[in-house]
Amino acid sequence: MQRYAIVKDGVVVNVIEYESQPSTPPAGFEVGYMAIQSDYVGVGWIYANGNFTDPNPTIITEIIEPMSTVDRILENPTELAKLKAALGI
Repeated sequence: MQRYAIVKDGVVVNVIEYESQPSTPPAGFEVGYMAIQSDYVGVGWIYANGNFTDPNPTIITEIIEPMSTVDRILENPTELAKLKAALGI
């Protein structure tokens, strides 16, 4: 079985598995629908110039681990001086 994107007007409207390449239009669909083999697309993807594009791509953001209070104090000379004064060092 292979996965096929069912495309109408440049938008994937369904994803179906077929044993072999379906006709155009695929069985059960009206004129204007086409089936294009793809293993990774989903409903709503855009099909143009022979390529599929996800209209909502995953945005990867870097998560910076927060600094501990001790690290913040040791990194900032003013805060370190305040701590030493408080401890009488």
